[in-house]
Amino acid sequence: MVSPTYVAVGLIAWAFSVHLPLVYTVLGLGWLLPTLELIGYKRNNQIYIDLAHNLANYLITVYAIGGLFGTIITVFLAGLLPVFTNIAGALLWPVWGVAIVFGVAIALPFIGFYYRGFGRISPMKHVAVGYGMAISLTVIPAMFRLVFAFINYPAGVEVFKDTSSIVGFTLGINWSQVFLNPTYVPLFLATLFGAIAMTGILINSIFGWRYAVDKSEYRLVGYRISNWVGLVFGILYAIFAGLYLYEVYLYSPTVAWSIFGKPPAYLPQGLYAVYQPTMILSNVLYLDIALGIVLLVLIALSFKYISRPISALKLVLVLALMISAEVMNGLAHLPYAIVPPLAAVPVLVKAYGLQFTLQVADTLKVSTLLTPQLNALLQLVAEEPGLLYGSLVLFAAFNALLLYVIYAALSWKWTPQAIRVEK
Repeated sequence: MVSPTYVAVGLIAWAFSVHLPLVYTVLGLGWLLPTLELIGYKRNNQIYIDLAHNLANYLITVYAIGGLFGTIITVFLAGLLPVFTNIAGALLWPVWGVAIVFGVAIALPFIGFYYRGFGRISPMKHVAVGYGMAISLTVIPAMFRLVFAFINYPAGVEVFKDTSSIVGFTLGINWSQVFLNPTYVPLFLATLFGAIAMTGILINSIFGWRYAVDKSEYRLVGYRISNWVGLVFGILYAIFAGLYLYEVYLYSPTVAWSIFGKPPAYLPQGLYAVYQPTMILSNVLYLDIALGIVLLVLIALSFKYISRPISALKLVLVLALMISAEVMNGLAHLPYAIVPPLAAVPVLVKAYGLQFTLQVADTLKVSTLLTPQLNALLQLVAEEPGLLYGSLVLFAAFNALLLYVIYAALSWKWTPQAIRVEK
């Protein structure tokens, strides 16, 4: 029978694989739309403005869906990993709070104001609103990526032995060190540039596909611009993703061991049993590198050819690369929910002894933090396997529908356009 850990992690991974493509494209379009609009006004070219106006439909169409799945992830974490949620929430509640405020109270009104503002406010004021929208959208991943960096390497966390605590210790946090987490900046920049690159490739793929039946200048201009966006920001993503992996190697032994396939050279053999990962995901890393190289070749070919097969392949591959990289990064933490920092081991051993140090590490494992109710759920599925198979069919159908929504929202073109550049 499948273990509760795999069920919990699998559900959260699925929710992330739906949530992230949506929020990545929302973030990417947040920066692309006002930039396209600004270029259109500067060049007195209506096509750029039409692109910004039409592509804004995507934000309206999927922002709520992406946010909904963000909520689903939170519910899964609270329901399946209540102790972890309590630890992360108690330590990082200002981070969660800022992300939620910007996601609901600031970014959402900005999106609505930007979308409804076309033709209703002056061009430069509307562009300024667009960049305000982009900044507010960027604050959300800036906060949540800090949580991911914290899971890799809990910088600023202090452990205190506490016999009155259920787990035998309490945690404190030094906020002056939290934002200095060495894995944070490269992870955030890789996320930002990756989101813009993925958005560019998606637009290029869909516009290339639609160009076969709509050989308009609108499609051609959008195709060419998005191809450059995919290339330039894809290279930036690769640079900062590589830097992120380098920092992970230095500071997060379990994640590094899982992703690279062998323990870091600096890890003492005596601690192998503590930091050994549940999964070796080096093949996934090699697959992601291969996908990136294939995408680079396809982007290069797209400068010469507008091909439906190439466009379809790019659309599938860029989504596969993004989801694969994110899921790999998430699964590499196992067996830990929060990877204990290597530098803390000698400090805790000296202060409280080896047994207490091992107790702290064991408490941070996913299996320790799981809710016991999962066992009852697994027993039910074992007796009624149709529940599992039916759920898998529904998951597949939903993901296929979501892919169509992405395609429809990004390919939507309103005619005639009501917005014109002021002479």
